[in-house]
Amino acid sequence: MVGLLITGHGRFASGLGSALKLVTGNTEHIAYVEFEEEHSTETLTENLNKAFEELKDCDGVLVLADLAGGSPFKCAVECKFARGGQKIEVVAGANLPMLVEGSMMMGAFDSPLELANSLIQTGKEYIVRFELETRKEEEEEEEDGI
Repeated sequence: MVGLLITGHGRFASGLGSALKLVTGNTEHIAYVEFEEEHSTETLTENLNKAFEELKDCDGVLVLADLAGGSPFKCAVECKFARGGQKIEVVAGANLPMLVEGSMMMGAFDSPLELANSLIQTGKEYIVRFELETRKEEEEEEEDGI
């Protein structure tokens, strides 16, 4: 099983966690690390390392961060390299569909890289724009001039 670690600016992580609990009820093997305004990057790194320790019994950990290049992402990447004995993958651009699928599929994977690849695809698929489609009857009426 791959553990999930969600991190981001402000209350991004706990917000996603709250939504996940409402949608799936699943909270096992998932950790949340906030990067609040008053936190330094040292505090963030310390909190990330605590979360990695909580998930050490998992086959690996997939980190889902909010923004590529932001402090939560960068600190997670630094932790990945500092924790060489733990399989860790870091992905930016986290969204709720990724987390929902990840929470349901985490037991099916023993590689955080494989889970990451699956969730990246899910995240992309669920980015959509609403487009109103007209019904055929309406189109035919317009063509007839009625």
